[in-house]
Amino acid sequence: MIVSNSTPLLAFARIDALELLAQIVRHILIPETVWHEVTRHLWRPGAEAILHASWVEVCPVATIPPEILLLLDRGEAEVIALAEAVGATEVVLDERAARAVATARGLKIIGTAGLLVRAKQRGRIPAVRPWLERMESQGMRYSQRFVEELFQQLGE
Repeated sequence: MIVSNSTPLLAFARIDALELLAQIVRHILIPETVWHEVTRHLWRPGAEAILHASWVEVCPVATIPPEILLLLDRGEAEVIALAEAVGATEVVLDERAARAVATARGLKIIGTAGLLVRAKQRGRIPAVRPWLERMESQGMRYSQRFVEELFQQLGE
């Protein structure tokens, strides 16, 4: 079971690649705060596609450990709390602070770029570079160093 934050969902949705994401994860859980973040403004790129993605399941979060709320925004805190509550196999997070908290709590992390790498490894896409570049053109931000190292590791 995989729990996701809003940024990875929006990254795939904004480049019309939710079908690719569905092929990689098959089913994804998101907390209510994340659902509202990604669907509240249907005029935003990708919002309507996420609204109609039947493989995205919204789950309420009963409690959030207060120490997480002190460090992260509500959406990220709910993602981590939901992942712990359901025993998620992975958490999809891109933000550095959220990844650090999730890792410290023993959760396995993957990010948007990692999902693209997984798609390449599974033969769903021939290369990560064009997909990541499309995401960047739609507002996703990665450090130049990260992108260069990723492409070098992938031989792209």
